[in-house]
Amino acid sequence: MNMGNAMPAKILALGILLPVLAGLSACGPDKEDRRLSQMISGDPARGKTALYNYGCGSCHTIPGVTGANGLVGPPLAGVGKRWYLAGMLPNTPDNMVAWIMHPQQINPKTVMPSMKVPEDTARDMAAYLYSTSK
Repeated sequence: MNMGNAMPAKILALGILLPVLAGLSACGPDKEDRRLSQMISGDPARGKTALYNYGCGSCHTIPGVTGANGLVGPPLAGVGKRWYLAGMLPNTPDNMVAWIMHPQQINPKTVMPSMKVPEDTARDMAAYLYSTSK
């Protein structure tokens, strides 16, 4: 087994990863919320309203959303801390937005319906869900 090329790749990965981790560790809750909102480019307040208006609470329990106590889909409390979305997608802001917009395209066997959520609204929804996952 030739390990000659493995070490430089590991060093390069550490050189990239360590500054990112250091930057994240310096973020307090408010800075982290702002960073996520900027990464998602959504508005959490609009997202909360959209989650209510699209009826997401009829299937999901969603913290802070009036009447969102559904038991069909998973509870969305702490969704931002989960490793995966829908049991299969790495939990990233872009993947959450894609899942909200096109769940049937990502997993044709999901029971989550396509609600025809536009991208800007999906970004708002994702921003709200991440903001509640402190």
